[in-house]
Amino acid sequence: MSGSRGNVYAAQYTSVAQQETNNRQAQGLQPLPPAYSEAAEQVEFVVQLDPDNTVNTRAIMPDIESGCNPRSPCFLVKVACGGFVVILGIVIACIADSYHKINEGNVGIYFKYGALMDRVTLPGVHFMQPFVSDYEEIKIRPHTDTLNPIVSVTKDGIQNTFKDIQIITRIKMDKLIPMAKQYGLEFKDALVFDRIKEELRIYCANHTIDEVYNTKFLEIVKKVKENVITSIDRLADEGIEILNLVIPKPEIPSEIAVNYRQVKVQWTEQLVAKQEQKTQTIKKETESIKAIADAERNKAVLEIKIKERVLDKEGDEKISTINNDIVKKKEENLANIEKYKIEKQAEANKALYTPEFVQLSMAKSLANNTKLYFSGENSVMGGLLNKFLGNQG
Repeated sequence: MSGSRGNVYAAQYTSVAQQETNNRQAQGLQPLPPAYSEAAEQVEFVVQLDPDNTVNTRAIMPDIESGCNPRSPCFLVKVACGGFVVILGIVIACIADSYHKINEGNVGIYFKYGALMDRVTLPGVHFMQPFVSDYEEIKIRPHTDTLNPIVSVTKDGIQNTFKDIQIITRIKMDKLIPMAKQYGLEFKDALVFDRIKEELRIYCANHTIDEVYNTKFLEIVKKVKENVITSIDRLADEGIEILNLVIPKPEIPSEIAVNYRQVKVQWTEQLVAKQEQKTQTIKKETESIKAIADAERNKAVLEIKIKERVLDKEGDEKISTINNDIVKKKEENLANIEKYKIEKQAEANKALYTPEFVQLSMAKSLANNTKLYFSGENSVMGGLLNKFLGNQG
């Protein structure tokens, strides 16, 4: 049955194709490519793989018309699914393109159609307009940068090279957009790094190699930093803060370096000699100070001993004075007592020895003597008698 149906379809295709080919040849046109008529139902092909018909492969062609019919419900579902997939893909693409994350220590700046916007975002998750916007992360926390070697020439024509120059800077967020608009995203190159190179070269051009390498080396960092800060304030309205600047000693030509090493060796020897002199001087001064200290100590001890002796003598003197005062007062008291006794005795005698009492006493004395010798009135006895007795008459 299948073989007869295939023969019918083949005959129909051959007749139609042959007729169309003949018509185009008659009109002088190129023959049409082979075409197949619509199949009313499924066509089955049987391929014989071996002469014994032991293995057959059957291929069934699908009904193309029924699968692609726009009026079929299956077709509408497929179109709806396809549209949903397209819309979902667009939404996912928009979310993926707009979603971004700003890390801690950084801020985000945004470009729309290539133009820098005034928007600045802090660390975290953010969204932007997809497909037309872009963003950049800018570090605002203190950051250390190491500059490339800088070659400069000193006042006396000696070339030197500064290597490993390090600078710590911090960007002020409120000045970020103006700096990025004016100098681009690499604004630190123009405002900091190039200024350091310029100021370092200017300093070297105004000083000799000995000043740069030896005598005034410590001034370089201060001068360069001050001038760079002034330039940043003038060009970027204090948008970048310089926290620290380190400039190592430059590399100088080897011939000059050898001379400096020799000078340093001699200088070291001089330091050793000076140190020895200072050591000897210190030793002498120490000995002198020790001797003076010993003398002052002995002097102080002697003064203390003398003061002790003086205090002892003064104590003895005070004790003697006190004793003398005691004796004096005692003698004065005794003399006053004796004086008072004598005065009282005299007063008593004065009151007792009246002329009458004296005459009576003499008379009694004379009465006791049996012998009296008179040698006249001019004798002692005569005068005395005459005095006492004559007064009475």
